[in-house]
Amino acid sequence: MIAFYTLTWVAWLIYFAFMLIVYVGLRRLPRTEIVRDDDLLPTATIVVAARDEETRIGQLLDSLEAQDYPREKFEVIVVDDRSADMTGDLVRKRNGNGMRYRVIRIRDGENQGRAPKKFALSRGIALATGEVIVTTDADCWMGPLWLRTLLSPFLDDAVQGVSGVSRFIRSSDQPKPWWSELESLEHLSYSVMAAGSIAAGHVTNAHGSNLAARRSAYERIGGYESNATVTSGDDVFLLQDIVKNGGDVRFVERQEAYVFSHPVDTAREWVNQRARWSSKGFYYPPFLMFLVVGTFFYYLMVALSLPLALFGRVAPGMAALLVMSKLSTESFIMKFGMERFQERFPMGKFFLTQLIHAPAIFFAGFKGQFFKFTWKNQSFGGKTTRETRQASGKAA
Repeated sequence: MIAFYTLTWVAWLIYFAFMLIVYVGLRRLPRTEIVRDDDLLPTATIVVAARDEETRIGQLLDSLEAQDYPREKFEVIVVDDRSADMTGDLVRKRNGNGMRYRVIRIRDGENQGRAPKKFALSRGIALATGEVIVTTDADCWMGPLWLRTLLSPFLDDAVQGVSGVSRFIRSSDQPKPWWSELESLEHLSYSVMAAGSIAAGHVTNAHGSNLAARRSAYERIGGYESNATVTSGDDVFLLQDIVKNGGDVRFVERQEAYVFSHPVDTAREWVNQRARWSSKGFYYPPFLMFLVVGTFFYYLMVALSLPLALFGRVAPGMAALLVMSKLSTESFIMKFGMERFQERFPMGKFFLTQLIHAPAIFFAGFKGQFFKFTWKNQSFGGKTTRETRQASGKAA
C-alpha cells in the first residue's frame, strides 16, 4: 500500500494548493459597487439558448421585464434550439410590451458537430448589438437589480468578463427529495470556488446562467471556436480565453446579482448534470487541469480510504485523517466564502453534504470523461468524448 499512501499525499498537496488559491482569492474579492446612474450603464444583449422550455421560460421573461435597467439599453435574443414544444412562440408573443425580443430557430443538423449550446449561443451573439453580451438559461429567474449589478464592473475599461452566483431553489409545487437542501448547498460551493479562483486570477469554473463579457472581447478571442466541439464549458472556457488574451475577469458576489434555477429531481439526473459539467476537465489549460485533476484524484482517495480501512488495507487513522482534512478545509473555505456573499453558513448540513460529496463527485466526473450521459434528451460522452479529445490534441 506504499503506492496508495504516496499517491494520496501527492494528491493532497495538489488539493491543498488549490484550496489555498481559492482562499487567497476570496480574501482579495472586492465588494461590487452597484452603479445607480443610468447614463453610465453599458448597452447589453441578453442571449438565452432554450430547448423545450415552454413550462419554465415564462418565469425568466417575467424577470427580464422587471429589470431595473433602462429598456432602451438592453435587448433579449432567445435561440430556440430545436424545441419540439412552443418555446419560441411563447417568446414571440411577449413582443409589444416595451421589451425587444428576437427569436432564432436552430434546426436539426445545423450545428455540424459543434456543441449544441455553444452553437446556439454563437448564433444569437452574432446578431447582438449591445456592448456587453450576457448569457443566462431559460429555466432561470432573478431579482430586478440583477442586470444592473452584474454589469456594474464594466465601468472599469479593463474588465472584459464577469460571472456571478448561481443558486438552486425548489418551488413549492416541485418534488422535494430529502437531499434538496444539501444539493442547494453543494451547488453554492461551486460559486464560492469560482469567486475565489477568479479573484486569484485563475478561472477554474463559472456559471453560464450568470455570465457577461464585452462583445469586443468575445470577437477578439473568436468566441467559442477554441472549444467548439466540447460538450460543456461555454462559460469557463470563454472567461479563460479572455484572461489568456490579457483581459480582466471579475466575480460579482452580491445577492442582487444572484440567478436562481430549479435543480434536477432525481439522483440519476444529478449524475448526468454533473457529468456534463465535468466533461470539459481535460480541456483546461495545463496548470488548471493539474489542479482540477489532482483534486478529483484526492476525492477518489478519500472515497476509497473508508472501505480500505474497513477491510484492513490502510490504517484507520489514515482514513480518518483524509476525511477530516476534507471536512475541515472545505468547511473553512465555504464559511469564509459565504460570509463574503453575506449568507449564513449551516455547518451541520454542510458536514452532511461533505460525507457524500467525494464519492458522488468522483463518480459523476469519471462518467463525464469516459461514459455516455444525457442532457436535454440528447446523448453525449463515451466514444464522442474520446474522439473530441484526440482531435483537440492533434489540433494543438
